[in-house]
Amino acid sequence: MNQEKIGKFIAQCRKEKNLTQIQLAEKLNISDKAVSKWETGRGMPDSSIMLQLCNYLEINVNELLSGEHLKDTQYEEKANENIINIVKEADRSKKTKNMIIIVLAILLFVFLMIKISIAIYNNIEISLDYDDSLIKCKIENDNIICTFNGSSLVSLSSEAINTDTETLIFITGKMLLQNKIRSHFETWHSMAQLNNGESPTFNSQIIIDKNKNIENCKDKIKVYYTTESFTKIKKATKEELQKIVEESHLMNEN
Repeated sequence: MNQEKIGKFIAQCRKEKNLTQIQLAEKLNISDKAVSKWETGRGMPDSSIMLQLCNYLEINVNELLSGEHLKDTQYEEKANENIINIVKEADRSKKTKNMIIIVLAILLFVFLMIKISIAIYNNIEISLDYDDSLIKCKIENDNIICTFNGSSLVSLSSEAINTDTETLIFITGKMLLQNKIRSHFETWHSMAQLNNGESPTFNSQIIIDKNKNIENCKDKIKVYYTTESFTKIKKATKEELQKIVEESHLMNEN
């Protein structure tokens, strides 16, 4: 439908009735701005007042939608044309609404993915590679003491495995992925404040009492730093355990 043509026709009919925009608006219980919007082609009368508007202007809906006075011979042709135009407008409106729904659904999905990603990111722990400038290990009497110095919080954990002749203690260090990214941890020395003599921001420590914390501890003890999972270490065969030992870093032994 040609809204501009319809608007000019409404203005023409209103003037033929010697009505101002305000007077027509009062008859329809609407604002004169709405009438002005119709007549300038920026809007269409709502279907709820279309019949009332046609009655005041002494035209029919077919003429209103055609934007002109119709002769008797034109009614059927214009009626069919207007019906087709209304169907097309409805289809366009439906497609627009469907598109809006699809866009909103996509935005909601993206928002949820971002929230989930942030939640995962905030809770992911990564294993840290060995660096002798950061991690130290000493054996004092019955205690094995491991410390990790740096500018981000690191959690240390241990697992002890008894062989026929010795006890192997595996130490691993982990930190949150978000801390790794924020501290530019991939350079390592950004954490190793020990290198320039500054005091470390964090000092993670684990103390293992060989009598209390290790069942049937052997006299001979070796302490390794590893990035291997403790589950794999506990289930490892002798050959697999030997390979893990070879790939780990010996930090201390007695």
